[in-house]
Amino acid sequence: MNKQKLPEGWKEVELKDIGQIVTGSTPPKINPEYYGDSIPWIKPPDLNHGMYVSNSKEKISEIGRSKVRILPKGSIIVSCIGIIGKVAIAECELCTNQQINGIIPNIKIADSKFIYYLIKKIKPILEKRASSAVVPLLNKSEFSKVKINLPPLETQKKIVSILEKADKTKEWRKEADELTKDFLKSVFLEMFGDKSKFELVTLNDIANLSMGGTPSTKEKAYWENGTVNWMKSGDIKGNYISSIPQTITELGHEKSNTHIFPEDTVVIALNGQGKTRGTTAILKVETTSNQSVVGIMIDKNKISSEYLHYNLKTRYSEIRNLTGDSDRSGLNLSILRSFKIPLPPIKLQNKFASIVKEVEAMKEHQKESKQELDNFFNILMQKAFKKELII
Repeated sequence: MNKQKLPEGWKEVELKDIGQIVTGSTPPKINPEYYGDSIPWIKPPDLNHGMYVSNSKEKISEIGRSKVRILPKGSIIVSCIGIIGKVAIAECELCTNQQINGIIPNIKIADSKFIYYLIKKIKPILEKRASSAVVPLLNKSEFSKVKINLPPLETQKKIVSILEKADKTKEWRKEADELTKDFLKSVFLEMFGDKSKFELVTLNDIANLSMGGTPSTKEKAYWENGTVNWMKSGDIKGNYISSIPQTITELGHEKSNTHIFPEDTVVIALNGQGKTRGTTAILKVETTSNQSVVGIMIDKNKISSEYLHYNLKTRYSEIRNLTGDSDRSGLNLSILRSFKIPLPPIKLQNKFASIVKEVEAMKEHQKESKQELDNFFNILMQKAFKKELII
């Protein structure tokens, strides 16, 4: 098969042709004086902060400097174990452990940022080159022989300029997403932060609380080809729940203690792994549940789902501490029924609910926009390394 002709001035080279390939090392642990707070000692988990890396969980001392290879600022740091191809640029002088392949680029022919974007693009190729062991490993020899298409230095810098602008747009979208998350919490506290203005009521005063159940797992007729949604505490994520991954049959529903929770029910996790206990969400579909979930079916004349959800959400730590904060401490119906919340006028609650719905619609738009930006960036990457951009 004929290779596609390279653009004028471009060359096919191996990674070892663009600079020096270096694998890191680990100073002997029996000499604690080699470790200190002087030189960042980069490992793959440290490569999680964007284009640059300048800090690490562990550092090497000045005494240990002689036991490692120091990489200069501008070196390319590439993970060669586990998540193959995770990459960053050294923002300062640093060293790495042996799970990292470093490239000290020849600045006369290779731009650091260009190589950074190139490594991101050829990540699938690096993954294929890695060993097929339980933990994938890409050794220095295989890494060095990976072939790339290298444009002239001036062209590299033009490509970087275009990709950096696209990358910045993605960062702005990420910042906008974070601001949206904080916005509703701020609005809630502004509208309802002064609890002394409102009457205190128990959840039992304004809602019907019910706990789910689990059909016998020994009966296939309760589970196979089910049509009834059946949720677990781990399904409680985000503000709204629009789909449930598991189902039971109508017979399973009839033969168990589980109940149908209607749309707009606020569900709360009684227990679960990690941070699950005490989390809440609003149902946008009917569902049953297991016994680790309580459905709070509201009286809509007294309270809105959005107000109740955000009230409980802002009091997450308080709710968890009702029974202590150990993983084995579980909430129960009795505790939740007697839990007190301030009850503002329903008109004010509904005003907040309308703001929540507007923001949720905005978040969906942002989610679509983020996907579009990701797709656009990937297209730019493909075109950039084929010289199909106008540069």
